[in-house]
Amino acid sequence: MVFENLEVIHKSFGKGQVVSKSGQYITVKFANAKKIFVYPDVFEKYLTLADGSVSEDILADIAVSNAQKQKILDKKRAENDNSRLRGIVIPGKEITGEEHDDEDGNYKSGEREEI
Repeated sequence: MVFENLEVIHKSFGKGQVVSKSGQYITVKFANAKKIFVYPDVFEKYLTLADGSVSEDILADIAVSNAQKQKILDKKRAENDNSRLRGIVIPGKEITGEEHDDEDGNYKSGEREEI
């Protein structure tokens, strides 16, 4: 898709024209300023084409971007889960659970599953 000279509307800045797209950044010239945005993320919430739509190409790029973000989140979640199983506590990811006595009357704080 050709982005240069594409007319867009931003929720705050109003009407603008795409000056360039380089990698994951898109530059838009508005009446009073030139702004650089992260592409395609900006089209999810802030930018639409001048006719009020978002093209299929942009929607496809958004889907790819979201899939990549989800893959990274899944990897981090798996790493955190693996660390917890090995007994490594990651700051901010402490094991939580109710404090209670086990079947033998011994005090237990939080639940940890041994492998």
